[in-house]
Amino acid sequence: MSPMAFKSRQRGVALVFAIFIVIVIASTIALLVQWVSLSTQTSSHQILHTRALAAAQSGLDWEIYQLVHSSSCNSTSLILTDGTLAGFTVKLTCQAVGPINEGGINHTWYMLTARAMSGTVGQPDMVSRELETSVWL
Repeated sequence: MSPMAFKSRQRGVALVFAIFIVIVIASTIALLVQWVSLSTQTSSHQILHTRALAAAQSGLDWEIYQLVHSSSCNSTSLILTDGTLAGFTVKLTCQAVGPINEGGINHTWYMLTARAMSGTVGQPDMVSRELETSVWL
């Protein structure tokens, strides 16, 4: 085989190799972009869930304050409008059990539930958290 024939057979190899490298690099970049996008979305959902938990806890704290200071056990809804909890609706339920006589002293046991919600049902931004506690007064 002459050197000219060998060179002519080798001409297309560099082009095929270059196309292969471009495809591999483009695929890697596409996977990285998808991974970063998914990671950002997951982080955003975690933040929303943490905010929902904080909103539910705030609702329970508010209801406990109402019980301690006014002995009021009412089911109600709160619409949070300030700070990072803006946009959350907290539904509070309070159920009194008692009075229960203990050693000649009447006590009441309260079951409290707070459900914090934000977003539209069926949409990716919808989040909900529910907390329960009991108070003995």
